[in-house]
Amino acid sequence: MREIKVGIIGCGGIAQNAHIPGYQRLENVKVVACCDVVESVARMVAEKFSIPRYFTDYEKMLKSVDLDAVSVCTPNSLHKEPTIMALEHGVHVLVEKPIATSAEDGAAMVRAARKAGKILIVGFQERFNPYGMVIKRFVERGDLGWIYYNRAVYLRRRGVPTWGAFLDRGLQGGGALIDIGVHALDLAMYLQGFKKPVSVMGRAYTLFGKDREAAEANIWGAWDTEKFEVDDNAFAVVTMEDGSFLVLEASWASHIKSQNLFNVYLRGTKGGAQLDPPEIYMDRNGVAFDMTPVIHTKPDWREQSYIKIRKFIESIEAGKPLYAPGEEGVIVQSVIDAIYRSTETGRVEPIHIPL
Repeated sequence: MREIKVGIIGCGGIAQNAHIPGYQRLENVKVVACCDVVESVARMVAEKFSIPRYFTDYEKMLKSVDLDAVSVCTPNSLHKEPTIMALEHGVHVLVEKPIATSAEDGAAMVRAARKAGKILIVGFQERFNPYGMVIKRFVERGDLGWIYYNRAVYLRRRGVPTWGAFLDRGLQGGGALIDIGVHALDLAMYLQGFKKPVSVMGRAYTLFGKDREAAEANIWGAWDTEKFEVDDNAFAVVTMEDGSFLVLEASWASHIKSQNLFNVYLRGTKGGAQLDPPEIYMDRNGVAFDMTPVIHTKPDWREQSYIKIRKFIESIEAGKPLYAPGEEGVIVQSVIDAIYRSTETGRVEPIHIPL
């Protein structure tokens, strides 16, 4: 099996905690270069992970290093250009979620991948949530019937990220919705078979971002209320082409009991399901049954992140995306875009998928 040479574009937390360690667990993969606009960060990461070369310019890295693949781990608004350039250099790309800060940018990335004949995958690691993987089997077998209602929830009591560019609207394109809401949305859409979304009514709010008392209660230390530019709560009702609904709830800060609540609830004509704890509800022989699958593996974002890295490499070897192709990333981002538009207009907004 030939060695696959990987480069890293953007050396922040997700690169250091997920992508680089994930690649380095794989026998046939070598991270040979990394890049960050801050030279001290690029150098530190190269030294920390024994990466032979580091750069501050990804174009220079792509031109001077023989690469098979890259991970794009830059802030959201900076996903498009390095992804397209890497694809044009004949390099496969794993881009962090969301695919971009607009569906149009994501579609440009997909077109570049198609033209180059290379793989573009979006890093949605929640697809490898072990509970979700079991529920997916029930849906695919038709055990739940027609899924007419889907509720996706990712809520935190006080969980505002205080590092990096998370509070910068220009770099991130949004807040809680585009950061963690996108995970819940993607998983919910994936579990129900990626039905085509057609319209949405939604609201994205900044309810706690300017509240100093709320900031002091944050689990990662107080955020800077003067620099808080993004949404901390978002809610939406998405209508699918087949007439079914998806309800989305996302927040970095809410008055709830749990510090962290991540769940998906499916209701179908033959049965229902809940992600966590995993449960299936249906009728058998005239009796209502609650079924609890015995799943020995618990959700773990680090392990799920490793699986997304491994599956990306397996996709390269297989010559096709094995999960979350760029096209699905564009569909998810089209919904996000429409939620932000609905917030501005106060109306139900059509969902335009530019593919």
